[in-house]
Amino acid sequence: MKLNGKMVIWPANLDSTKTRKSGRKIPKAQALQSPRLEELREAANKLSIEHEAIPAKSRPRLWWEKGGYLIVPKSTHKAELLRFLSSEVRKQRSAKAKES
Repeated sequence: MKLNGKMVIWPANLDSTKTRKSGRKIPKAQALQSPRLEELREAANKLSIEHEAIPAKSRPRLWWEKGGYLIVPKSTHKAELLRFLSSEVRKQRSAKAKES
């Protein structure tokens, strides 16, 4: 699947429980523990990033995990975008923890 001018963001790209070989793209210190597609969608909305969510799809290497993915425009480096999304999801998680 070729997406000109777009890139695919899998939850595994941000998952601190994954190794680099199994799909994590950012340092473990900046990664999240078990991110969900819904969290990534909320973070993209908050950051005003145009996106399209494709749920219940699996990465070819991790075919048994049906986490889905986001399609976003290629406006910056992927690692930089992943760091922005990761920090936004952290903020959301801490805000939800304070509400409880």
